[in-house]
Amino acid sequence: MTLYEYQLRMEAYQLKRAERHEDIALQAWMNQTVQATRGNGKKPKPKYTKFKDFYDREYEIDRIRSSIEEGYVAQSNKGAQIQRGDIFAKRLEEFKRFKAERRK
Repeated sequence: MTLYEYQLRMEAYQLKRAERHEDIALQAWMNQTVQATRGNGKKPKPKYTKFKDFYDREYEIDRIRSSIEEGYVAQSNKGAQIQRGDIFAKRLEEFKRFKAERRK
C-alpha cells in the first residue's frame, strides 16, 4: 500500500466516523426534542430549533478534509460566516480611519 492509498483510506475511515457521530447526534437530538426546553412559564420553547444548530455535518467534513488535503477550501457556512466577520471587521476599521481623518 502506498502512502497516498493509506491517506485515502484514513480519510474514508474518518468520514465514516463522522457519519457515525451524526447518527449518535441524531439520537441525542431525538431525546433532546422530547426533554429540553428553555424559558419558564406556560409555553417553554425547545432549546434547538434546527438539527444543524446541534450538529453540523458539513463543518465536520470540512474539518476532516482540511486537515488531510492541502489547499482544501471549506464548503460549510461556518467558513463563510468567518469570512463575513473578517470583512465586517476590515470595513469597521476603514470606517474608523475615515472618521478620524474627517475630524482633523
